[in-house]
Amino acid sequence: MGMFSFVKSAGRKLGLFGGSAAAEAESAAKAALQASQQVAATAERDVLVRKAVSLDIAAAIQSHGIVIRDLDVSFDGETVSLSGTATSQEDKEKAILIAGNTEGVGAVSEEIAVEIPAPPAIHHTVVKGDTLSKIALTQYGNMQLFDHIFEANKPMLDHPDKIYPGQVLRIPRLANSTHTVAKGDTLGKIAKFYYGDAKRYTDIFEANRGSLANPDAIAVGQQLVIPLAGPAVDPSVANA
Repeated sequence: MGMFSFVKSAGRKLGLFGGSAAAEAESAAKAALQASQQVAATAERDVLVRKAVSLDIAAAIQSHGIVIRDLDVSFDGETVSLSGTATSQEDKEKAILIAGNTEGVGAVSEEIAVEIPAPPAIHHTVVKGDTLSKIALTQYGNMQLFDHIFEANKPMLDHPDKIYPGQVLRIPRLANSTHTVAKGDTLGKIAKFYYGDAKRYTDIFEANRGSLANPDAIAVGQQLVIPLAGPAVDPSVANA
């Protein structure tokens, strides 16, 4: 069981989805929401709104192709509770993020079993001024790995620039990356590309001492290790 916090005022609006199963859940959610608008009693109206949110989240999970068997979703006005069995750790995490990144949700409590266990990803809450490149630099020490974050959050993200403050993203754990030397490359130029700082060429040199006699001894086509450092770097293989 896990409990995850989210920014209640941020997130997607209740909205449209695709697929027959999602369409049924979406239709039920709309019906519950419409019924709530016709009920005068606050308590009864709240029950219907919470039901609508629960059904909407279930529809969103289904429409994104996330497989959770025996999925159950409930919402108490603050916390979404999820249960079921996921085919993968990735599907489990995406279901949690869909639920949490819904406007009005402040927390997600989950009891989702995973058929094939795997180390969990790190979660990052987007703040004002964040970009995927900036997040990649913080989490991996390498700004060019933004595409790994983008891919890890598809299809919730449909464009690398479409992130917003309060949104929670999955940050997959990675090992060192590599770079193939191209014509005109120098260690300083490569360091500027990956780290945003040419002076960090020494980091690349130290990581490749076995194959480099000095920082200027690189050749076109040579494979260089680009060392990573940050919270999302897998320590078991980061320095391999």
